[in-house]
Amino acid sequence: MSNGRKTAAMGIAALTLIIFALMPASGALSHEALCVLGIFFFSLTMWIGVSIDWPSLITLLLIGFLPSYGFSKAFSGAFGNSTVAFLIFTFMLVYPLSQTNFVRRCTVAFITNRIARKGPWYFICFLFAAVTVLGLFISPSVLFVAFLPFLEDIYSVLGLKKGSGTANMMMLGTAFCISLSSGMTPIGHVWPTLAIGTLASAGIEVNQFQYMAMGIPAGVLLIILQILVFRFVYRPADINEIDPGKAMELRGSVPPADAREKIILAAMALTVFLWSAPSLVKGILPQFYTLVNSWTSAMPPLVGCIILFLAHTGGRQVLNFRDAVTKGVMWGSVLMTAAATLIGACLTNADIGISAWLSGVMAPVTEGLPEILLILFFAAWTVLETNFSSNIVTTTVVSSVVIAVLSALPAGSVNTAAAVCLVGFGASICNMTPAGQSTINTVAIGSEWTDARSMFVWGGIFAVLAVLVMTFVGYRIGAIVM
Repeated sequence: MSNGRKTAAMGIAALTLIIFALMPASGALSHEALCVLGIFFFSLTMWIGVSIDWPSLITLLLIGFLPSYGFSKAFSGAFGNSTVAFLIFTFMLVYPLSQTNFVRRCTVAFITNRIARKGPWYFICFLFAAVTVLGLFISPSVLFVAFLPFLEDIYSVLGLKKGSGTANMMMLGTAFCISLSSGMTPIGHVWPTLAIGTLASAGIEVNQFQYMAMGIPAGVLLIILQILVFRFVYRPADINEIDPGKAMELRGSVPPADAREKIILAAMALTVFLWSAPSLVKGILPQFYTLVNSWTSAMPPLVGCIILFLAHTGGRQVLNFRDAVTKGVMWGSVLMTAAATLIGACLTNADIGISAWLSGVMAPVTEGLPEILLILFFAAWTVLETNFSSNIVTTTVVSSVVIAVLSALPAGSVNTAAAVCLVGFGASICNMTPAGQSTINTVAIGSEWTDARSMFVWGGIFAVLAVLVMTFVGYRIGAIVM
């Protein structure tokens, strides 16, 4: 079908929707009933005249605005729950960014600035900062695989060879920072999303902004501590032999951002704004906060995806539905999250009785422990398990136990929301063994720029630092914002 006919169909569909929305209620048909008819005819026109795939997302968006449904019911009806919808839309939204030169451009900007060129350790700090910033909204596996060839370009211009202590440190730090960043925000990341979903199933609401207000400061502090360990404990012998100025050779290797990349970044910026803005004005505009918060966390990435499907550059859609669904969405993670969220709800269901049983089993271990030692116990459990098993399994199991145990304590003695969110954060500290984060760890070791022993030793030190930061900093911040 030609683009002209598709445009005409979209115009007719939009006009039909507007007419029904503006019609006054009459007889047995309320205004909401007329809106439903408008959505029906709009959807029918779009399906016939445009496509059956991405226009369906607009239908879902429109139904979410109906007073009798709302986004929570709309997502539950279509996907089972809003957590699954959130993951699907976020994967689709982030996918096109990985197809641009944004990763390279952002990294070059970080490592070639005036401060980064002042010395080797300045360069290392900005390299780790670059991958962390990128990892805040890009899947860790996708980012690491996309970044590795560029990291090898950096090794080349700096004259580093395999076996170099500095090269080994750079690979370790890159793997650690990318993994960690997946726990700092829920944007396109499974375990933080799963932790938030587990809380929601227990009747405790935590939004994206609250999670990031805890995860980002804790993650930044952890990276600083790791750099200090590299600087004063690891101490690579050849660190002073590299010349950060040579990285300037990389500046000409990345073309400027095109219109497509700018549209993608704008859609992502709008999504993050819709996530964070309501919390910023909660005390000033409580009604606005309540309204936007009721849209659930899945609505903003849904809007972002629709924008990318509607936008065209060079006669092509910015985001192709088939590519997004087949290449962008990690369906294994989505399905496991759906199942894990449901099993988590079952485990914490008071009528089933597992919560009471878990509380009884854990009582000998946790009884009498002060608040900070309880958090230390769960933080250590999370980090230890995630290094030897699936991140999703770790989040599911530990989150469910945390809710079961803490719900049996006197109200207000421990902040359950902060404790469970720390589980989602801690699941990202997973670089000791290949089983912890199979894609990143195995690829890093297979590249021969590092080895299994280094990953285990320095990943273990990183894990210990993470447990301390989670317990004494992350939890304290979480208790304030949640």
